[in-house]
Amino acid sequence: MLKTLENPKDPLEMKNKIDLLENKIASYGQVIIGFSAGVDSTLVAFTSNKVLGKNALIILARTETIIDEDIELARELAKKFEFNYEEIIYNELEIENYAANPIDRCYYCKSELYNRLLKIASEKNIPYVLDGANADDLGDYRPGRIAAEENKIRSPLIECEFTKQDVRDAAEFYGIPNYDKPSAPCLSSRIPYGTLINSESINMIARAEKYIRSKGFKNVRVRHFDHIAKVEVDTYDVDRIKSIYDEVEHELKSIGYKNVEIDEEGFKSGKLNRTIIAQVENAE
Repeated sequence: MLKTLENPKDPLEMKNKIDLLENKIASYGQVIIGFSAGVDSTLVAFTSNKVLGKNALIILARTETIIDEDIELARELAKKFEFNYEEIIYNELEIENYAANPIDRCYYCKSELYNRLLKIASEKNIPYVLDGANADDLGDYRPGRIAAEENKIRSPLIECEFTKQDVRDAAEFYGIPNYDKPSAPCLSSRIPYGTLINSESINMIARAEKYIRSKGFKNVRVRHFDHIAKVEVDTYDVDRIKSIYDEVEHELKSIGYKNVEIDEEGFKSGKLNRTIIAQVENAE
């Protein structure tokens, strides 16, 4: 029985879309899912668990660039839906070429993750490793997609042509509590390419963003320019955060920033990718 959504798409279209995803994942037989507690990988994990049960092994990579709240959320979701769930732990800063923060940093990050998941898959005779990439991801600068293709990672959301909105609609249909969770790329994405990534900068970003979220802001990015913090919140929240600027400045300075700026444009996903995308387009 199809659940009625608060803002439903065509019910038949929604059912067909969900059936397509379930059938695609069921056809894999046994899978490992790279899980981050974001809505995309949660939908893949939930659907895999639904159609494959214990033949879907759902793995969270605990590294220094994932925030504590997402680790807690991953565990809550795993418990709620009775996932076959495991965690692996490693240090991303030890990955070759990662800490130097080149423009293809995500390639090295994803390659390391996929190599670890593929090793587990080989040990357990599991034929497929899945990720949570969706069709909208194909339109952004994402070198991690190259790593996925090289390692033959399956992306069921892309294969079934799920956009980000499709993902949220399906997650709401399923009753997945984080269906409206804002995108939360790794903390390294706040640091301009070419700037060294270290544990100090990662910790400063994590603490600063956690503080601002505690003030009721949903989408938060603290772009880290050495000791300058450029704060992004949703456009409709810019005036509100400016109204408490003194408080925000005091807290972020106590964390280690010397200057705090509010981005007047507001939050835009992938803002630090703009220069890279422009370079690629000009080269073409």
